[in-house]
Amino acid sequence: MTTNQETAVNDFAREFLRIVAFEERGRILRTHHIIPLSICGDNNKVAQTDVCLVGRRLTILLVLQEDKTNFTPSDPEPQVIAEAIAAYQHNNQRRKRMGLPMLNTMTIPCITMVGTRPTFYLVPVSRELSDVVNTGQWPEVETKVLMCVTVVGRHRRLSEGMEVPEYRRIAFQRMIAFKALAKSHWEKFLVD
Repeated sequence: MTTNQETAVNDFAREFLRIVAFEERGRILRTHHIIPLSICGDNNKVAQTDVCLVGRRLTILLVLQEDKTNFTPSDPEPQVIAEAIAAYQHNNQRRKRMGLPMLNTMTIPCITMVGTRPTFYLVPVSRELSDVVNTGQWPEVETKVLMCVTVVGRHRRLSEGMEVPEYRRIAFQRMIAFKALAKSHWEKFLVD
């Protein structure tokens, strides 16, 4: 994959979010944003988002990861979950530095894009989950991630996306609905 191709995919995703007004006053969409991630006792790891929404005090509000299977095969879902855990850790560290209490749980809104097909997630990250990731242990409590896949019709190919007008209409409706849902979750941990 060339840098120009990856940049084009990131630009598409960022513009898609911008069109449905995720970017508001005090919130900015960033590409290739690096979030520190403590994993297996190593505090020097990072998760790099393709696109994320950042609040005024650098609070990570939403992460988006793309599948670049046209260039190199990958599955964006595990990566977006790791980015949600990194966002939880980062947001709590920001809260701690500002003298605010750390939160036991945050539901991080996430999106994966396979081509131009979005899938929406609500990833509940708890202190316990963050701790077992940090210490390299297996979690005792199962984490249930909510996911919404956007499909249109039974006979559509999985490779079709927003280039199909019917799919594009549904995808925009879902993105607008997800924005309201995502905002209701990030408002619980947002620091303005």
